[in-house]
Amino acid sequence: MTMKKSISRIFPSFLLLIVTSTLLVSCGKKEEDMTPVQPGEMVTYKDLVYRFSFKAPKNWVAESVPGQKTTYYSTPSTETRFQNFTEGDYGARIEVGAKEHASKEAEAASFKQSMDNVTFTGPDPATLGGLPALKVSYSIQGDADGLTGYRIFTDKDSIVTYFDAATFGTKRMAKYKPIFDLSEQSVQPAFVMKITGGKYDSASQAAMMEQMKPSATFTNYSGSGFSIQYPDNFQASPMAGGVEIKGERADAMVRVDANQVQKGIDLDKYVAENASKTYHGASVQSTTLGGQAAKMISYGSAGATARAYFVMSGQTVYRITVSWPNELEGAFRPALEKSVQSFKAK
Repeated sequence: MTMKKSISRIFPSFLLLIVTSTLLVSCGKKEEDMTPVQPGEMVTYKDLVYRFSFKAPKNWVAESVPGQKTTYYSTPSTETRFQNFTEGDYGARIEVGAKEHASKEAEAASFKQSMDNVTFTGPDPATLGGLPALKVSYSIQGDADGLTGYRIFTDKDSIVTYFDAATFGTKRMAKYKPIFDLSEQSVQPAFVMKITGGKYDSASQAAMMEQMKPSATFTNYSGSGFSIQYPDNFQASPMAGGVEIKGERADAMVRVDANQVQKGIDLDKYVAENASKTYHGASVQSTTLGGQAAKMISYGSAGATARAYFVMSGQTVYRITVSWPNELEGAFRPALEKSVQSFKAK
């Protein structure tokens, strides 16, 4: 009787422990949100050896080997998952690379032999950077969280450029599809600058100019007391009280700086003094900037045109300087002036 009583007392407690443990485990496991991830702010990476470029989310982690490949991971822990497949986040990867003296057909065939226990399909016809391409898809069959992705190969002048998008499982491919699509569409394939008679040939120069000109897609920079939009293939570098926005050319830029003025000094007086001292007596014009009353001074050189705009907010005068190369005015001026006109004092 004593043994039966002991068992009857212990058994309900044991069941309670099992149920409680099960509940804790199930509550502790958070279901992954499979809502499609939107790209958000993107950055443009440009390889300085083969000059391929593409866009990737600004907050992703980059790993680059110039002249070979550049990879972006959604998190640092995702990089770990791609390396050993057993630890880390189930995130995503974007990679673009180049290889000289190759063809898209040969690289696609070689890629299909590069991984064990992976099922490959294709190559199928595709396009990349406006060029004919071949697409190879890959996955680990029977594993909902197995490596899944695709790689697209194109070639030009015996240089292969590839774009690779990957994650873990078909559901996550759908989750990251908006980012994959935008990044893939942004790829500009690799090329080599060819020199003939000591000068770049016309095709190489045209390709380089195409990459240098401002993008039609803009992103936003929020500074101390102001905001401004700029082409997303330019770089925004914060500076004291403002920002400098530049591309590859030093003569194509937008710069914002802020100056505090004493009470009693209005915009007219401030700009008149600057026109005399800083701009060698240049004339001042009345204009608008983002719908706000502004002043403008034009200056520059034989090679580049420059303008300085001035607007006032409280006791702060913002100067927005813009310049573009005269020989490429048609390609640069519209986007840079659009950037200037997007300026807003908060």
